[in-house]
Amino acid sequence: MQQDAHFDRLVNCFEGVFPGLGRSAVPAATQGSVAAWDSIAQVTLLGLIGEEFGIDIDFDEFEGATSFISILELVRSRAVHAA
Repeated sequence: MQQDAHFDRLVNCFEGVFPGLGRSAVPAATQGSVAAWDSIAQVTLLGLIGEEFGIDIDFDEFEGATSFISILELVRSRAVHAA
């Protein structure tokens, strides 16, 4: 998995929403593996990512992103379009 500025910033977002997860565990995080990742956490994560990256992500689209990797891909694609 390619680590870049998007990767590091997204890890920081995950740590903000899931402080008990641990930085090294974030890249493997999925909705199924993180007990605290419920609908409230999903909305909180969406807001934090939007602020951090200055991008708008539709909630319906974000709802289908259920892992760190899928969210990273979404952020990278949006950042390219926003640039």
